[in-house]
Amino acid sequence: MNALPVSASPAAPQGQKTGRRFVALSLPLLATAWALGGCASLRPSAGSAHLPHWSGRLSLKVDDDPRQSFSAGFDLRGSPRQGALELMTPLGGTAALLEWSAAGARLQVPGEPPRQAASLEALVEAATGTAVPVAALFDWLEGRPTEVAGWQADLSQRDRGRLQARRLRPAADLRLVLDNPSP
Repeated sequence: MNALPVSASPAAPQGQKTGRRFVALSLPLLATAWALGGCASLRPSAGSAHLPHWSGRLSLKVDDDPRQSFSAGFDLRGSPRQGALELMTPLGGTAALLEWSAAGARLQVPGEPPRQAASLEALVEAATGTAVPVAALFDWLEGRPTEVAGWQADLSQRDRGRLQARRLRPAADLRLVLDNPSP
């Protein structure tokens, strides 16, 4: 799957247009970094090395207007309170690095200035164009079936390293395949 360019709908409210413009700029940058193999090397800070860790592949599809699709390798360390998420190109280079703590969240794409947000949730929504239940995602990775309004998580294949979560409106599908599944 490839990141698709996104543009604002003329009828969208002003705040929604701003978020979509951010997505319109961010996703092509991620796709370009991905295609170039992530020549630059971004690495999570050393403080995240001792935190819980997952790696593998993820995909996110959002059936909104316009539709979006994104997939990447990932390396996730931490918790909803503090951590780092590195998204990687098919050749193993860094396409993007997200880091967060109580002080806020930062997105770094090679060759671009960092983007800041007040929280991880706000940054993920700005980068993907849709709200993702970040805190619940950490619970799902640990095997806890946390319920989130509007989302349905399928943890039935977690022992085989597969997680899926779906949202009904607007339709979204989040899938993770883990390299290091835990029992």
